[in-house]
Amino acid sequence: MCEDASESLIQTEKRHVDFADFTMSRASVASIGQRRHIALQQLEAIATTSHSFLGPNKRQKFIQDEDGGSAVLVSSSAHLLENIETDSSVAQLLNETVQAHQKILRSGSNTLVFLTGIWSRVALDCLNRGISVLDIKNAMTNGLEVCLEACRRSAVCLEEVSSKKDFEVFERKKTEEKLPQNIRLTLRHSRHFTSNDLQTVKSADVSHIAHGISHGCQDSMNLVLEAYKLQSGNNTSALDIQKLVTCPVSGPSEKHSRVLHGYVVLVSADQSSVVQHLQEQTLRIVLVTGDLSEDYRHVGFNRPAHITHITDRPDVTCVSREERWIESASKMLRKLSVDVLLVSGVVSVKLKDRCIPYNVLVVEGVRSDILKDFSTSTGAVLVSYITQLAERCVGQGVKIRRWREFSSDGGKNESTAISITAAGASLVTAVITCSIGAELQSLEGRFWRCAHRLHQAFKDGKLLRGAAATELLCIRQIYKSTRTGMEKPHEKVVMRLMADGWMDYISTLMLNCGTVSCKAEARTSVTRLLRLCEDGEPLCVKALWAPMEADTDSVTSVYDNVTVKFEAWRRALDLVLLVLQSDTEIITGAREGENVYNELMFL
Repeated sequence: MCEDASESLIQTEKRHVDFADFTMSRASVASIGQRRHIALQQLEAIATTSHSFLGPNKRQKFIQDEDGGSAVLVSSSAHLLENIETDSSVAQLLNETVQAHQKILRSGSNTLVFLTGIWSRVALDCLNRGISVLDIKNAMTNGLEVCLEACRRSAVCLEEVSSKKDFEVFERKKTEEKLPQNIRLTLRHSRHFTSNDLQTVKSADVSHIAHGISHGCQDSMNLVLEAYKLQSGNNTSALDIQKLVTCPVSGPSEKHSRVLHGYVVLVSADQSSVVQHLQEQTLRIVLVTGDLSEDYRHVGFNRPAHITHITDRPDVTCVSREERWIESASKMLRKLSVDVLLVSGVVSVKLKDRCIPYNVLVVEGVRSDILKDFSTSTGAVLVSYITQLAERCVGQGVKIRRWREFSSDGGKNESTAISITAAGASLVTAVITCSIGAELQSLEGRFWRCAHRLHQAFKDGKLLRGAAATELLCIRQIYKSTRTGMEKPHEKVVMRLMADGWMDYISTLMLNCGTVSCKAEARTSVTRLLRLCEDGEPLCVKALWAPMEADTDSVTSVYDNVTVKFEAWRRALDLVLLVLQSDTEIITGAREGENVYNELMFL
């Protein structure tokens, strides 16, 4: 268990509730809500373990398994939640929310977890003030929508980002302001600000855009740019994530990382002779989805139960069913002159060994979208079982090239990196190397975050100003909304608390970046900037980072993805409100919409 995590997590003891009925006043209910909303307290406590991951200067955490003795180095909230053990259902719910977000967007999990903790605290504070659960939910939802609408208006088109204009001042005096008429967008607006079609930015300086969203991972983003250039050589207008692969290699230093055409994969020393025989030839390929073994059955297949096979011909050869299957499979591969076999699942070890003498290269664990790319470029037909193979299923035009040999564990384990290519394929592999094995996964994670940010930038067609500019705008907009007068007094309280949450976000970001020595100093800087804004001055994000010794001009060129940030905010609030409602139902036995404060309650 991570030391930071164990120190930060609140160990809540089990409380036994005496089942008695009694009447409560509004103040006493609020007090009970604050004390009994254990799930919200746990959510806030777990989220604090990820504060060091916020911003470009991430402090890594070392997690050790006390039982198994294994250890792992993590640098993101998603990786942290995957590796800590907890019996808390709230932690599991948070982990599932983060993993669902990561699966789609691969970025923004640190923001999601941070805001989950902050807004859990806001909800608890509101309960302590006697605000009803329904009013809390409505007010926090409205507060977020106010922020989202302001951010939509301030988003910057990719053409503006690539033109390298200085956006030091990001809130003009006239905000509903129209975009220049010479800027054409193919973006389709929706609630989630996404589009199914990738935007074509013909005149954009992609390198400038990539630099703005690298978030301190410039080396990883440089690899992504190399991949983009290789793909764009095949008339690709944007980075295609589906045709991008990583090959992590432990041993060589980071300077050996590079991007290559085709599918790069490590093969064992046993297969080196096969590679030597096949390289520089035009080869025939077979693609298999699922495992390649005698007992594999595709998803949905149900083997009939309670059936015994009886025969009057006893097997006197003493050959097992698996051996017969391996012999049949290898014979089929030889008959069709197959040179390369790519499989999405696991391949029988005995079958792999049987293929080596016949110079058939077998590669397992291949992503399904990679198989589809090879299917398109070679004409191979995807099959689920080797018994389905026929001449029409075999693809052609594949080439194999040895790249270089690697060794680990003092040279005991040797492997060879090879590239498998096909004419017309736009598949690109980023070979990520690191001499420290524990760091390799973090480097691979950084690469994918950068790749998805650039991909999402093309997809959105717009970017949000970074370096806390967007969060400053949220605070500014909430203050504006609360000053214009609200129908319900509690709504102003809730939204002000949300603004304080954004303030905590910016303060933590500044603290992690080394701009300030403590959060109090950061809050003073933000408050001073917002006060200037009240006097009619437009917000200048550069002022927050002025104390840094480094050149602050780069601050104005930092950007965030629209969809990533918006979805992180939404998921965080949805999770908090779900836990808030669930806690309330457990405590009071009442469901949403019921007036639990003025009636008799049973605990």
